[in-house]
Amino acid sequence: MRALRYAPLLVSISLAACDARPAADVGSAQSKAKPATDSAEPYRLLGILDPDREQMVAFALKVPRDWKAEQSFKRQWEGAVAQNKIYISLRSPDGRSQIEYLPAAQYSYSEGPLSDNVRAQKRSFGIPTQAAPNELPPMEPVAYIRQMFLSYLAQNGMTLSEIGNEQTAPRERGENGQIKMRGSVDGTLPNGRKARVECRIFVNSQRLGSDTYYSWSVVASITQSAGDLEAAFAHTLVAQDSIVRNPAWQAQEQEAQNRGAQANSEASRRQHEATMDQIHANTAAMTRAHEQRMNNIRQFGEANTARFNERMSAMDRNKAAFDSRMSSMDRQQE
Repeated sequence: MRALRYAPLLVSISLAACDARPAADVGSAQSKAKPATDSAEPYRLLGILDPDREQMVAFALKVPRDWKAEQSFKRQWEGAVAQNKIYISLRSPDGRSQIEYLPAAQYSYSEGPLSDNVRAQKRSFGIPTQAAPNELPPMEPVAYIRQMFLSYLAQNGMTLSEIGNEQTAPRERGENGQIKMRGSVDGTLPNGRKARVECRIFVNSQRLGSDTYYSWSVVASITQSAGDLEAAFAHTLVAQDSIVRNPAWQAQEQEAQNRGAQANSEASRRQHEATMDQIHANTAAMTRAHEQRMNNIRQFGEANTARFNERMSAMDRNKAAFDSRMSSMDRQQE
C-alpha cells in the first residue's frame, strides 16, 4: 500500500505548504562537516539547507541511512521578521514507513491583571478578545494534539480513528528558563496504517510588571507504518534528539531577526504617530464642529429671548393702554 503524503495538509494556519525536494547529506553540502566513516552505521547526518543563505546548513540531524529524505525551507514574513517554515519527509526503502516533520507553529499569550482588564473591556464592547489568530495560552502536548492538531488534520481530510495510547514525557527546563514538553497519541489512518502524532512544545515566558508574557512554539511530527510503528518511531526520536545547529547560520539568522524586529518597531512607531496625529486632527475637527454648534445654539437662544422679550413688552404696552381706557371710561361715568 502506498504511503500517504501530507502536503495537502500544509496549506493553512502556520503549517504552510512546502515544495519538498531531495535532501543532501551534510558532507556534500558543507565540506567542513565530518563525513561518515562506518558504512554499517544505521544513521547518516542530514543537513537542512537554507536557500536564502546560499544553501548554508542551518542544522543537521540523524536519519536512517537508507531512507529517502526530502526537505523544504521557506520563510513566512510578518513585516520585516521571518518565521522559518521547514518541512522534512523521511521514507523507508520499502515505502512501508514514513516520518514527516511539519513546520513549527508559533503562538503568543499574556496573562495578568492588565491583560485580563483589556479582555474584559473588549467583551463589554462586544469585541473579540483574541488580539491575533496565533494568540493562545500555552497547552500541554496531548491537549494540543487533541484540541488543535487532530481537528486540523480532520479539516484537511486526514481523520485518525481509534485514538489512544497517550504518552507524556516529563517536563524539562533549560538553562534560559525555557520549558520543554513532549507528548504523543496513536491512531489509525484511513488506509489502515498505524500512526503516531507527536508534538514538542517549547515555552518561553517573561514577567513585565504585573503580567506574564508567553512565546511558545509547537513542532509536530507524524510517524506512520504498515509494520512496526515502535521501530519507525524510534527513528523519529533519534532524529529529534540529534539536532545540531550551525553556529554560523544562527549568528546570521539572529542578526537578521534583530534587524527585522527593529524595522517592525520603527514601522509600528510611525504607524502609532500617524494614528495619534489623525486622532488629534479628528478631535480638533470635532471640537470646532462642537463649538460651531454651540455658537449656533447660543445665537438661536438669544434670538428667541429677544422675540420673547418683545412679545412681553408688547403685552405690557397693550395692558397699559387697556388700563388707561378703562380709567377714562370710569371718569366719564362719574
